[in-house]
Amino acid sequence: MDNLELKKSFLTSMRGITSTVCVISAKMNDVRHAMTATSAISISIDPPTMLVSVNKEASIHSLMNKNSFFCINVLSESQQDLAEVCSNSEEGESRFSNNSWKIKESFIYNEQSMSNLFCQCTETMDQSTHTIFIGTVLDVNNNPNQKPLLYGSGKYQN
Repeated sequence: MDNLELKKSFLTSMRGITSTVCVISAKMNDVRHAMTATSAISISIDPPTMLVSVNKEASIHSLMNKNSFFCINVLSESQQDLAEVCSNSEEGESRFSNNSWKIKESFIYNEQSMSNLFCQCTETMDQSTHTIFIGTVLDVNNNPNQKPLLYGSGKYQN
């Protein structure tokens, strides 16, 4: 299988995996960024630890490094608009236009999300076009009456 065919087949396979939609958010001084991701997973409960994979070309990438802080906002099924605005090509402040974004110490988070996992990056690993960020969870907000926004087969699923 040639490389182009392999990439195409791989993408088709990945579309078959339904995932919870998250928005990764980070801030440094007056700069803040947010990006939609389905590549956020738990890797340990003791201590609570999360993994996120971020494309090196994503604007948020410059704010994330070892010891930096980031929030994994697990989106609720009513937050498809937020997922779309944080995944389009417009960057910067347009992603923070609604009033549900709040600041808590070194974090920026969306209070309407199903959950917020406040993480400190403890390890990074380069992997081709992406960097894997491993973060220890320092705090969690939950809105337990909400259901998660899911993405699979190339579309949002409620």
